[in-house]
Amino acid sequence: MLRAIAVALALTLPAAAQNADATKALERFTELRPGDDDLAMYRLDWAPDLAEAQKRAAKEKRPVLLVVIHAKYGDMVTGHC
Repeated sequence: MLRAIAVALALTLPAAAQNADATKALERFTELRPGDDDLAMYRLDWAPDLAEAQKRAAKEKRPVLLVVIHAKYGDMVTGHC
């Protein structure tokens, strides 16, 4: 999803950057935007529960990383913990 937003911004923002202030803001956005390595966690193929994770792990011959969330509203699938 973040990649789609970045592509949309890349396609629309250059046309909007008609003046120096807009160009400066775009440059600052580019400097501050997290890189792919920083956003890697959001590209992981999270499973909704341990049973599903174990099925996938067995099929794909890979380990399971179990993350336990104690927060009342935690939801790793959407990135909230």
